[in-house]
Amino acid sequence: MKRAARQLGNDQRGVATVEFSITVIVFIIMVLFVAEIARLAYVSSVLDLAVSEAAKEAKNAPSDLDGGYQSRFQRRLTDQGGALWGFLTRADAVKVTISYAETIKEMIDSGGGSRASQRPLARYQLAYQYHPMFFPFPGFWANNLLTREVIFVQEYERSRFMY
Repeated sequence: MKRAARQLGNDQRGVATVEFSITVIVFIIMVLFVAEIARLAYVSSVLDLAVSEAAKEAKNAPSDLDGGYQSRFQRRLTDQGGALWGFLTRADAVKVTISYAETIKEMIDSGGGSRASQRPLARYQLAYQYHPMFFPFPGFWANNLLTREVIFVQEYERSRFMY
């Protein structure tokens, strides 16, 4: 019995296969982790550009044109995302909020309201719910990274701000 156990312990056949399989598994996990981080970085940079461009376009038109500021903002967001945006994201993962205020103090104190008429300041907010492809990142960490907000003076309401 001791001799069989000693022989089994000294047997080197198949060692390379076991080492290779462990190494390949670790390598694949690392590659998928890097791909997930790259995807997160891409989504973050696309959100930065898309929010600033969409808000800039939305603020430069009257509030009653093309369904209002919110519809123009959302339409431009989907157009600005880029070719890979549809592949890397889901449509229900984006939440858009626009709030309006008459003064900076009102925007600071209450965050603004939903009525756009005669309110020159607008806060465009976008929250993206990140859904990982390869690794389950903690939701609070990734989702905090993917919230964007810009404040603009609405061009067609600007005269009310300059008093």
